[in-house]
Amino acid sequence: MNEIILLFLAIVGVFSIACSAALIALGKMVEEFPLGDETKRSRSITSPVESTKLAVVLFWALFIPGAWAVLQEGIITIIVGITLIFAICLFMFTGLVFSFAVLSAMKGRKNAFNPAGLRVDTPAPALDTVLPAARVPVVSSKPRKNPISNVLVHALLKK
Repeated sequence: MNEIILLFLAIVGVFSIACSAALIALGKMVEEFPLGDETKRSRSITSPVESTKLAVVLFWALFIPGAWAVLQEGIITIIVGITLIFAICLFMFTGLVFSFAVLSAMKGRKNAFNPAGLRVDTPAPALDTVLPAARVPVVSSKPRKNPISNVLVHALLKK
């Protein structure tokens, strides 16, 4: 039984080292991702690099007692250790998925808007090619400072 537990810990340890390195790398990529206005970015404990480092430290601070509990003789401590290791592995996996989602959203937002703040889509047809009955009143498309409101306005205009 101890050999199976040691194999389990070795596999989880290798997975954890790889995920820790990937999570820190993703935090650095999110932190260094270019935004339009760099002066407003906050570099504190809540910045992506610092929060991912804090998550990795928390992971390893819980992994060590979990590994210790798995190696004990009592059935209750083994169950507690396995549960703890499983929970923190889910925590690590969730952190990775969230980091990928944030990076993907940032890249998508950067690709969706040109420097003027307007959504980049196919060009609108010329007014003389549109039938008179299908003409839509012209709505001002001046760029707004908030790109999220641009997405909402353009989504409403499409409908």
